[in-house]
Amino acid sequence: MKKQIKSKQNDWSLWTLELKEALETSQNNTQVGEKVVFENSEFRVWSIHLPAGQSLPFHKHTNRYFWTAMSTGKSRSYYNDGSIVDTDYEKGDTKYFDDLSKENYFIHNLENRGDTTLLFTTVEFLK
Repeated sequence: MKKQIKSKQNDWSLWTLELKEALETSQNNTQVGEKVVFENSEFRVWSIHLPAGQSLPFHKHTNRYFWTAMSTGKSRSYYNDGSIVDTDYEKGDTKYFDDLSKENYFIHNLENRGDTTLLFTTVEFLK
């Protein structure tokens, strides 16, 4: 990842009413990708294909997981703590979240803010 810029925590003034409502109605959405491409008792593999200008809805991460960017691009995510994160991706960028659980989770969306299609593979560990 070349660049990640995080706004001030809990800066709800930058959120639209539509975003706040979407967050509120997504408290139980655990669909962390677009399509499950493989699943067994240990892990679930998701694909994400997000054209420029499109968004993946708010979703809740409760399992350890990692994502890998399969393309270059730019995104913005709004998080349940009020923060906003802009990220630039290079193909092959990978990030691992090893401390998530039902008690320690986060909710966010993913907006494609660039002019390329964002492609990701996400692997959720179920155990």
